[in-house]
Amino acid sequence: MRNSTLIALRSFIVSAGATAANSFIGVFGVFLGATAVEMGWLQSTANAISNGGQLLWGRISDRFGRRKPFLILGSIVLGVLWYLLTMVRTPIGLIVLYAFISLFGSLITVNWFSLIADQVKSTVRGRFLSIVNMLSSAGTIISLIVMVFLFHGTATEEILIPFSAAAVSYILSAVLMSFLRESGSARKFSGNLIKTLRSARRENSLFYRYFMAMNVQGFFWSMAWPMFPMTVVLIMNFDLAQVAILTVASLLTSVIVQYLLGRITDHVSRPPLIFGNRLLLSAIPLLYAFFVNFKEFIILEIYSGILGSIQNVVMNSYLLDIVPDGHRAEYISIINGFNGIIYLAGALSGGYVLAFMETLFPIRFALMYSYIMVFFGRFLSAFLFLGLKEPDQRERVPLSL
Repeated sequence: MRNSTLIALRSFIVSAGATAANSFIGVFGVFLGATAVEMGWLQSTANAISNGGQLLWGRISDRFGRRKPFLILGSIVLGVLWYLLTMVRTPIGLIVLYAFISLFGSLITVNWFSLIADQVKSTVRGRFLSIVNMLSSAGTIISLIVMVFLFHGTATEEILIPFSAAAVSYILSAVLMSFLRESGSARKFSGNLIKTLRSARRENSLFYRYFMAMNVQGFFWSMAWPMFPMTVVLIMNFDLAQVAILTVASLLTSVIVQYLLGRITDHVSRPPLIFGNRLLLSAIPLLYAFFVNFKEFIILEIYSGILGSIQNVVMNSYLLDIVPDGHRAEYISIINGFNGIIYLAGALSGGYVLAFMETLFPIRFALMYSYIMVFFGRFLSAFLFLGLKEPDQRERVPLSL
């Protein structure tokens, strides 16, 4: 079986299991009785550890020169951890165990993107990423639709289904990755994180601009994360089946848009798309603040799906093209690692801001005022992406949008 086929099949299986299960982590925390502050800790620790862990794993991976052993090991550990998550019944237990899942998830993430970068030429990478993302979305959609019909009972009973599916998907992932054919050698390794970042600032201005824009906006991005599931459960009173339907609406939209994007991504100027994407995504907190029924939330998810597909294809393709050969895992881990630190501060701030607002207003208005604050931060910081430029690649023929 070809490596590209293994990559595509593995994407489908893990998305049907783990990605679908991730859709329920936040709302499950609220069902367990998590407060705004605890939701802030759930989101912040998970993202900080996930992204920060890539600082370690990425540099080790580049030094080792191979991705396969890390992908197999990480998949086995994650399979066990997701199974253990089915037994959690307290917010603190969820926070701690999901933090471990995030740590080993970061091992998978940095090696997965580096594997794609190693195996796929930049001239067709956007097209390949669109195919992989569509397969991933299809896996998640099919899984969630099946779960809608399987959900019967309390949230703590229903959650066994997606979490068990996640465990099985990672065990299957380990089996698939054992068939991967990989020839690698150790990459040049700076041994000094600050030195690498300073070098990027001097020698790779495209990466550094992207790095700074992502980190500044990342703070306001993550502030809303503790708020979203609280709105879904406490204000809208949606159950797990409705959460699954909303996720399906978003993903179906993503599949359609990603198909169209995949046909043009390798031939368009991506910075304008990235700027427009980040600008329009800033409106999502306002939609959460003022939408009041299930149909409106379907519209919200369709809107989110359109913009999310741009992020999945265009931004990932752009990032892989601006990191230097031989340092892919290291550079990707740097940007994600620093994002993790910012996300930690942002999500914690969001949780504490909401908790403070709750002392002044009823929960609906507390969420509304918190969302408005997040919107302004996201909107203003989106203009940092205006400084991005397309890398000079002779194989690509960018078109003006």
